[in-house]
Amino acid sequence: MKVSICGCGWLGLPLALSLKSQAIEVWGSKTTLAGVNILQQQGIHGCLLTLPLIENINTQVEQFLATDVLVIAIPPGRKNLNSQAHIKNVMSLSAAAQKAGCKRVIFISTTSVYDPLQGEVFETTPVCPSSASGQLHYQLEQQLRQQWQHNLTVLRLSGLFGPLRHPVTFLSGRQQLSAGKQPVNLVHLDDCIQVISAIIQQETSMLIMHLAASTHPSREQYYTAMALKSQLPPPYFNDDNDGVNGKKINSNQTLKSLGVIMKHDDLLRDDPQI
Repeated sequence: MKVSICGCGWLGLPLALSLKSQAIEVWGSKTTLAGVNILQQQGIHGCLLTLPLIENINTQVEQFLATDVLVIAIPPGRKNLNSQAHIKNVMSLSAAAQKAGCKRVIFISTTSVYDPLQGEVFETTPVCPSSASGQLHYQLEQQLRQQWQHNLTVLRLSGLFGPLRHPVTFLSGRQQLSAGKQPVNLVHLDDCIQVISAIIQQETSMLIMHLAASTHPSREQYYTAMALKSQLPPPYFNDDNDGVNGKKINSNQTLKSLGVIMKHDDLLRDDPQI
């Protein structure tokens, strides 16, 4: 089996290394030659790729796209979000992959497509995103679905955390934070990798999946506990309740369909890896 990962960053690179350890032929893309060299040093077929793709792609990019599974893991960026440019980038990649003979696509999306829903959210819950990120990802989901039909699996991830990345570092010591009573929806890097790996190796009938730990402590409870575990100043939340209960991502059906058991399901148990 051959798997190509477009976007070998914080999620894509560990995923590539995990797949390589399973004797899978792994290709990864980077936007610089230095990045390509790093991939190759770790036994991954590196490909220099910049988006949007032009019509006449080179042989290396064509080899990258002629794959059994293409994982699209390209975050749009939080600063200066340019939705139309990002859509153009992803769809040019998708069109070139289809032309090159790619068989399946896994698109890494976000649970922000469910905002501003309240209560328990399932994979089949209708979405009507309100945030710029949610609208962008949902638009891409729809356009990719038109192109790939049942050969596309959408995986919506909740807030990511793991080695050297934890949201408590951004909230530590801050005052007058809102939404302290709302539940958190987070997922560890290890669980993202094992679920994506399972999707790659199983031809699941579920076309839309999502992922979050099943525990949903309040923002105040969780980030205060994580700050104390990390010996950081805790954040302070307002006492007022804005009347918004927030959402809780229920991933039971995704996990059941893949036969996956979460490694980091109890969010209050693990120490932040910062």
